[in-house]
Amino acid sequence: MGGRVWLVDDQAEVRDLLARRFHERDWEVAAFAAAEELLESLSGREPADLAVLDLDLGPGRMNGLALLDRLRRALPDLLVVILTGKGGTEDAVRAIRSGAADFIEKDPDLLQRLDLQMAKIERILAVIGDNRRLREQYDELRRRGTCLEMIGESRVMRAVREKTLRLADIPRPVLILGERGTGKELVALSLHRQSARRERPFVTVNCAALPETLAEAELFGSEPGAFTDARRPRPGRFQQADGGTLFLDEIGNMSLVTQQKVLRAIEYQTFERVGGSGPVRVDVRVCAATNADLSARVREGSFRADLYDRLAFDTIRMPPLRERREDIPDLARFFLERFREEVAGVACQAISEEALRALSRADFPGNVRELKNRVERAAYRCQGPVLQESDLELAAPGAPEMAAGSFAERVAAFETQLIRQALDAEEWHLGRAAKRLGLGYDQARRLVRKHKIKIGPI
Repeated sequence: MGGRVWLVDDQAEVRDLLARRFHERDWEVAAFAAAEELLESLSGREPADLAVLDLDLGPGRMNGLALLDRLRRALPDLLVVILTGKGGTEDAVRAIRSGAADFIEKDPDLLQRLDLQMAKIERILAVIGDNRRLREQYDELRRRGTCLEMIGESRVMRAVREKTLRLADIPRPVLILGERGTGKELVALSLHRQSARRERPFVTVNCAALPETLAEAELFGSEPGAFTDARRPRPGRFQQADGGTLFLDEIGNMSLVTQQKVLRAIEYQTFERVGGSGPVRVDVRVCAATNADLSARVREGSFRADLYDRLAFDTIRMPPLRERREDIPDLARFFLERFREEVAGVACQAISEEALRALSRADFPGNVRELKNRVERAAYRCQGPVLQESDLELAAPGAPEMAAGSFAERVAAFETQLIRQALDAEEWHLGRAAKRLGLGYDQARRLVRKHKIKIGPI
């Protein structure tokens, strides 16, 4: 698997012997004759995955157990193996109690003993790496403000949760559809967390941010020499997600060339790294998401029909916020609570009923993400313990707020808000709302259907 190892031994021949064996296994090696040498360089050095420490580093020098203690305090995830003298059973026991993962006797069979231990060491490192990735993924989701649970008890959200649960353990791709800001990544994460793969990595790739020149290396990895300064094999996202889930966000932005390679990787669970000559086999469940109309892109020729068919074993549509308005109060309270946890000194502790009703009436073209930003901004500015409607700075009726996005998206948001305001004013009677807008009944009905506004049978 390769990795980074520190070797600390006062005997040059032992250091050289171990270094050669680790180099043969594609490990990056840093060797030191004394504990003090390693500690002095620690602050400016990339953390290692493994440290192999001689127990006895010479008279008047820090010994391996003392170094082990210092390293464990500085780097809790560092795996440490202690080298002991012949018959040093008591020393080995002390090393294990101090936090060493294993010990190896220094004798003529040292290399053979090391080879026998490497499979065990690499399994332990794989577990440590998975745990680290899970922590990093959780922290990254928290940093980006992603809810780790799907919030809302509306009918449409219950349907999403039920479908997610049914699909969680089916080893096939899932295509997640929805407008920007609806929470498509949350659906992918929920699929992963409810599956048998939950303890394995969840890896996210933003396809819209992948330059075409780097997409293949980013997804499939590269071999030494594939690029300038590429001295070590570099795993791609497919390999990082081995055993777990790979989430391809904004899949509609992927080039046709990359689409073909991704299709093959999904179908056969094998690929080649850039600069590689042999296949790499993985076990990866792929989820993809888009806010684009992939069917239309297939017809246009900008998205491969075979990849679309492969991804859409089943689809989950994440509803826009306008179709789940009854969830807005719960979402708003959640975002306020999260904001108070993350930002010290926020005076606001609750949201008034009037403010919640105003939020529930408002339109959010950016969906849940826009609602979150609106609540956080209002909470930051609020000077009292309760957030009021005036703190929200919502657009006044009759003055729809300018939406972000393309021209077509902004026109659609404007039309939707005008129709909703008319329906609100006429108690959701379509005929009267049409008259208020100066439209015929059939015109209003077509617009309601076009923008998927729920008012019952039309």
